Amino acid sequence: MNNIYKSNNRVIAGVCGGLAEYFRMEVTIVRIITFILVFIYGLSIWVYIILWIIMPSRGGSNRGFFGIGGRSGSSGGGRGKGRR
Repeated sequence: MNNIYKSNNRVIAGVCGGLAEYFRMEVTIVRIITFILVFIYGLSIWVYIILWIIMPSRGGSNRGFFGIGGRSGSSGGGRGKGRR
């Protein structure tokens, strides 16, 4: 089974693009459906933000909302190095 990833075909965060790729749909259709659900039917924008945070990027790092989350390039975050 295919995994779901954020897409590089992004307008805001790649969530709609990732959903379109996963369901093999046109990305414009997914964006229109998202717009209708959020602004007309009142689906919370928090659902989109949560997907933004938890969906991994295709490249392996998970840089979500404002760069939160994901893997750093070094272990330990550089703490403790160079202290005297």
